[in-house]
Amino acid sequence: MLYFIPTPIWNKDDITVRALNLFKELKYLICEDTRTTMKLLAMYEIDYKDKQFLSLTSFTSQWKLNHYLNILKENDIWLVSEAGTPGLSDPWKSMIKLCNENWIPYSILPWANALIPAVVWAWFDTSEFVYLWFLPQKKGRQTALKNIINPPVLRTTPPLKKEDKKIPVFFYESVHRFEKLLKELKELWFNGQISVSRELSKMFEQQITWTLDEVINLVKEKKLPIKWEFVIWLKN
Repeated sequence: MLYFIPTPIWNKDDITVRALNLFKELKYLICEDTRTTMKLLAMYEIDYKDKQFLSLTSFTSQWKLNHYLNILKENDIWLVSEAGTPGLSDPWKSMIKLCNENWIPYSILPWANALIPAVVWAWFDTSEFVYLWFLPQKKGRQTALKNIINPPVLRTTPPLKKEDKKIPVFFYESVHRFEKLLKELKELWFNGQISVSRELSKMFEQQITWTLDEVINLVKEKKLPIKWEFVIWLKN
């Protein structure tokens, strides 16, 4: 069995009892950075000296994946990302594919990620939404933004009589590209609302839903600090 275990995105108390039990019980683990995972285990006073650390990134070779598969056939393994839910927006999809192709059972533990709190926190109907992960850094970025500004249309059954309902689109944005995003939206004449969530689960977590100009002013006035990752939603 392969266990996908969410880890806190900041607050160390955002961990489940089930996750802590698996940390203690299982010998093998897969992670992105062994140093980060060692710090995580030390934070919960879990001895990791007898653990077998297996690394996995987007550059991991097929040979190494096959090696992990052989271990999985004989042992239970737990898997973590740097923070949050593994498999939502990181290399862990390769392990999902590997398990499915080889009839290896796996379990996805529920808990921490930045997306769901941002969806719940937003000031609009989020009973249905689209999640896009990070926008492209260069090629395809403008096209992606244009598609978000004019999001997919959801036709209900029976169809709405007056107008169709647009599905909200959520995505992550890096701290290094957030101001670039605001500038790009300005150049595309975006005149709707923008929802911004940052530092979720931290002491200074912040969520705003405002017009683009108001968000730009908040940044200029340093009332919206450019720190950590952002969860964004746009609405015309």
